[in-house]
Amino acid sequence: MNPPITDNLVLGRQLRCPHGLLATEIGDYIFASNRNMIETTIDYFSLQGGESLLEIGFGNGKHLSYLFSKAKGIYYTGIEHSLPMIQQARINNQKLEEEGSVVFLQGIGEELPTFATSFSVCFSVNTYYFITDFEKYFKQIYNLLIDKGKLVLGYIDKEFGEQMPFTKEVFTFYSNSRLKELFLSIGFSSFEIFSFTEEIFSKNGKVVTRPFYVAVINK
Repeated sequence: MNPPITDNLVLGRQLRCPHGLLATEIGDYIFASNRNMIETTIDYFSLQGGESLLEIGFGNGKHLSYLFSKAKGIYYTGIEHSLPMIQQARINNQKLEEEGSVVFLQGIGEELPTFATSFSVCFSVNTYYFITDFEKYFKQIYNLLIDKGKLVLGYIDKEFGEQMPFTKEVFTFYSNSRLKELFLSIGFSSFEIFSFTEEIFSKNGKVVTRPFYVAVINK
């Protein structure tokens, strides 16, 4: 699926926070491009049922059917900056929202909301690149997790990401060794990496091998 925008800098900004007339198309493009990575990330939750989950950057929420197929009785809270994506996620998950199984919240800046409960798992796919104060932000997530809770991140390889034409603004990539150093300095007890590759189509229609990782980071 090709992106609906040809200007690479504009595309990069839209990937960070879809907005305007093309927001819905951008959301569909993000999901199509990242579906395999999202589902692979979800596979590492080791859900037993009954967990409370927090997701940062849920886009149009089309992946939630896969998430809810993994275990019964889970409770999901999602934080997303893009209002059009929140609207699409509610349309795409109307039944889950009516059941009270999901809550969609709009994020404001890099300050996370306070919650009455803690979360077993926090997860996010292709979003850490946009965080400006990395340690402060993920310290908030650390504090939202239960004891022995986990943060699970899906993300593309640093060298691959930096070569993409739309990442020249708003994206900051880290090596796996640097990510491990940062998360352990925040207070997480362990950082485990799983490596994958997938075939995707570039903007010009060529097949490209994209390396990506899933990091399981334990409190």
